Amino acid sequence: DSAVVSGFLLMFIACIVWLKLVSFAHTNHDIRQLTISGKKVDNAPSTADMDNLQAPTLGSLIYFMMAPTLCYQPSYPRTENVRKGWLIRQIILYLIFTGIQGFIIEQYINPIVVNSQHPLKGGLLNAVETVLRLSLPNVYLWLCMFYCFFHLWLNILAEILRFGDREFYKDWWNAKTIDEVKYKSS
Repeated sequence: DSAVVSGFLLMFIACIVWLKLVSFAHTNHDIRQLTISGKKVDNAPSTADMDNLQAPTLGSLIYFMMAPTLCYQPSYPRTENVRKGWLIRQIILYLIFTGIQGFIIEQYINPIVVNSQHPLKGGLLNAVETVLRLSLPNVYLWLCMFYCFFHLWLNILAEILRFGDREFYKDWWNAKTIDEVKYKSS
């Protein structure tokens, strides 16, 4: 049902916007308090940085809302220019992998779902068979979605905005412990 998908997408975007606005407000509140008090704190910027701090502008909010990060800073590392050839290559890869996702859904997932019986009408064995038949296409679909969003889309957005910090995820798949997975994936 398209209403479920669009509702999920809107909820996802609303959560991102909320997190970004909270980060923007908290960071600017802390900066304002530091500027007013003039106190020196361990994590506080140096006096040279304090002199360069300005009140937040609409432009800084708009840039932050578009930037591929949830943590607001008054300034971000920026690249010198947009690499057009690299950007076109990433867009082409994004389109290819989006097509692969559509192919997986239409050719593998939809036929299994349409041809399966209702889980409560069939036996437990039929439900288990359907889940097992869906597992492999779903794994490939999730891998493509991860690659498209966390690698291609965020790098495309970062390149267009000349955003310098491109470490959107660490190698969580090489983790040895659960704690390491939590650290590297967030």
